[in-house]
Amino acid sequence: MDGSKLKQLREEKGFSLTKLSELTGISKSYLSLIERDIQTNPSLDIVEKVSRALEVEVDFFINNTEPLRKKRTSVKSTLKVEIELSEDQLSPQKLKQIQQLINVINTE
Repeated sequence: MDGSKLKQLREEKGFSLTKLSELTGISKSYLSLIERDIQTNPSLDIVEKVSRALEVEVDFFINNTEPLRKKRTSVKSTLKVEIELSEDQLSPQKLKQIQQLINVINTE
């Protein structure tokens, strides 16, 4: 793994070693060893975590390809909620809770 490519991409993203460490779960010291080309053969798991955090394909680090930016895909889904309450169960408080739930779902 080319440590200079990692450092360059990390800096382009505006990430500190601390931030990248938090995003990947990899220690700052290990990331620093990679960036300084002291650790040149990290595991595939490490490369995948770094690639995911920096939003590039693993090939960027392994095969020295151009940085193919991962496309962020939005996933749309439909949530169907069916609430069955009798008239005596439908209190103003329950109605308010249902409305709050709907509001939370709509804002996310």
